[in-house]
Amino acid sequence: MKKILVVEDRDTTMRHLKRHLEREGYEVYTAHLGREAIDIIGQHHVDLVLLDLKLPDMNGLCVCNEFRSAYPKLPIIIVSIQTGEREKVSALQQCADDYIAKPFYTSELLQRIKNQFLHTDRMRAGAERRKFKAGPLEINFVERQVRVNGESINLTYTEYEMLYVLVTNAGRTVTYDIIASKIWGDEDISERQNIHVHVNRLRKKIETPENRFIFNEAKIGYRFQAGE
Repeated sequence: MKKILVVEDRDTTMRHLKRHLEREGYEVYTAHLGREAIDIIGQHHVDLVLLDLKLPDMNGLCVCNEFRSAYPKLPIIIVSIQTGEREKVSALQQCADDYIAKPFYTSELLQRIKNQFLHTDRMRAGAERRKFKAGPLEINFVERQVRVNGESINLTYTEYEMLYVLVTNAGRTVTYDIIASKIWGDEDISERQNIHVHVNRLRKKIETPENRFIFNEAKIGYRFQAGE
């Protein structure tokens, strides 16, 4: 049974999340304070954290960074009323794997949790290093081959590298800066400014009318959604 820690200071939100998570079969730990959450993490093997940024005793980002420092592979989803672009980007760059703003659809949050567990399972299996399949899309990372409906797809170097970054972070929001740094580093500023152009070309090559994979996260970046 997967264990989820919910760090949230509002009792109504806490009860709502706990009820729905337990219905999905998760074991749920709860904390109202940052220090309480840090203690729970140290005592129990938690598989995922839902973390509010506005806590009574600590800044949520400080808690997030402590989690990330101690447990680098622990999935962390920020659930916060802070919806500004700066807050989202800062959280995703520093420590969080995903960010969902309040108020949220419970079904969307549950799906994002499932996506994180799918990503973690793929990482453990090392599947992304060899082969990946989602619907009609097949990728052989060893041979750098991409097929759609069995037909070989010719990608440019940039398109392939972008696909690799998105797929190996499937279910997670990848910021523009992370994409740019992975592909170009500090070089070629003009290319960094045209990420959307490369993404649109990539979409045309790998997506079909029935299968969409790459989704915009407005003003933040992109998310590869592999589906169930």
